[in-house]
Amino acid sequence: MKKYLAFVLATLMLVAAFAGCNANKKEPTYGTYRDYVNASVTTLNPHVNVDAATVIRPLTTALYRDYLNEAGDGYEAECMLAADFPKQMDEEGKVWQIPIRQDYYWADYGVTAGKNAQMNADTVIYSFKMCIDPDLLNVKASLLTNNSYMQIVNAYEYQQQYMTGVAVDWSDVGLKKIDDFTIEVTSVNPTNQQHVIDVMGSYVWGYMLYEPLFEACMSEDRSYTTYGTSVETWASSGEYILTEWIPDGKITMIRNEDYVRADDIKLGAIEYYTVADSNTALEMFEAGQLDRCNLLYQQWEQYDEDPRVRLYYNDSVTYLWINTGNPKHNSLLGNLDFRKSLHYGLDRVEFAEILGGTPNTRMYRRAVVAEEATGKSILDIPVDWADDPYNVYDPDKSAEYLNKALEACNVVNADFEVYYSESGTHTRSSVEIFARQITDNFEGVNMSIRAVPSNIAYTLRRWNPSQPTAYDFNLGSLLPSDGPIDTMKFWDPDYSTKSMCWDNIPEWAETFRAIYDQAELANQQNDEEKVVELCLEMERLLVDEWYLRIPIYELPSKVLYSERVKLPVNQRVNGYGFGEYYAEIVD
Repeated sequence: MKKYLAFVLATLMLVAAFAGCNANKKEPTYGTYRDYVNASVTTLNPHVNVDAATVIRPLTTALYRDYLNEAGDGYEAECMLAADFPKQMDEEGKVWQIPIRQDYYWADYGVTAGKNAQMNADTVIYSFKMCIDPDLLNVKASLLTNNSYMQIVNAYEYQQQYMTGVAVDWSDVGLKKIDDFTIEVTSVNPTNQQHVIDVMGSYVWGYMLYEPLFEACMSEDRSYTTYGTSVETWASSGEYILTEWIPDGKITMIRNEDYVRADDIKLGAIEYYTVADSNTALEMFEAGQLDRCNLLYQQWEQYDEDPRVRLYYNDSVTYLWINTGNPKHNSLLGNLDFRKSLHYGLDRVEFAEILGGTPNTRMYRRAVVAEEATGKSILDIPVDWADDPYNVYDPDKSAEYLNKALEACNVVNADFEVYYSESGTHTRSSVEIFARQITDNFEGVNMSIRAVPSNIAYTLRRWNPSQPTAYDFNLGSLLPSDGPIDTMKFWDPDYSTKSMCWDNIPEWAETFRAIYDQAELANQQNDEEKVVELCLEMERLLVDEWYLRIPIYELPSKVLYSERVKLPVNQRVNGYGFGEYYAEIVD
């Protein structure tokens, strides 16, 4: 009897122990994460919106999506709406088929409809067709029709047919429905599985549209649509469902419990507030009204030792743009020795110390990924030609090159102008530093400053052969690019938007173009190592042999996260970020 009682007591203790373990097991709190956007969100239509990508992404779906890898130090593509990765259907690698999941549904049609709809091949084909529709003229269309990874047969011709005057029928475009849950894409050139994933699964232009609602919002002449301009005109399909939208106020989205990876979602809701002023955002953060806040560089010192700060490199390198085709002062700007004098005569350390950045003599920003599997930066690959960014400043060497240039161009005194965009405080500060350094250190060269409206700053610095004196100097960056070849395409002599004058250096243009073509071929063959090797060679030519661009500094970003937010990663992962959509509230 005693043994029996002992057994019962032991059993009860074991049950209690297990119960205690279960009681202590932490379940997701499904709390609310509060964030903000700097500008008013006017539409969630992914094909036209350029300012609200962080809001759009969790509300919709694509064929593939990048997720954090198992090691937590990189990202990898995983199937989302696609049931599997693309399958090659021919020997050349031009024809690929993608199966579509049969268990994926729209979370809503907008609040007025009240029922779900299954997503299928028609959903995918319609979404891509609307992206490149020649009547809608979407800003994201060129990213799909003229992509360096893969050019879809007749996609560009279809989208540009009104410009070219050559009619192209949709049936001639290399995007086909094979059956209700299979699509086929045909590329102009041989490609590989990874690049099909990159192009067809991109979150930039590859988000799905709900056709009945999109059509209901279409204008009579089909030149625009009001799709995604309110809760009622939007259909959610991602990790979260749009439930509230107060213009210039607050956007609320709640957890989609039917999402195919719902177990990954630890938040119950996300709230985005429109906060245009950075100081106001910081005040709201400190008042507990926001869980994240980007810090201006003027605020860095205040939070120097704050454990809530996360630092990462995601901005672009700031370059000195030189109008090398400018005939001013006997083409002094086109003189190689003059550009070398700039390379050695600019004190990058002073720029960095004043602006809170890092000196840089490289073309690439740190966030450019050289290895997709690990997220390794291209700047972590050593090159023997790169100057130490902290030691490149050499006034004596700069003066030597400057004197040679002035003599060769028969110039005694040269007056130049550097312009800056009126938006952004660090932009004005950087040109002021530049103008002062030139005036103080470059004998015979004078510099003045001109402010221009932000909406024309980018256009002004494009090379324009009909207006070769449009500008002298500008300090600016490029749109951030995650891939090495995507960065180099901006300097490609055949790029549609020319950023520099190759006209007076045709042999250099030919050399650069030949290497770029090799890099594109290696890219199509998915030879990541070769792509990086060739891109580093193009970088060397631009900044260490031809000095066509003068990199100066890179501004890191600093962001505050509330202590109540548990992020998936402590260090930002290139290509993935901090993973806010998959965070957890630990109140």
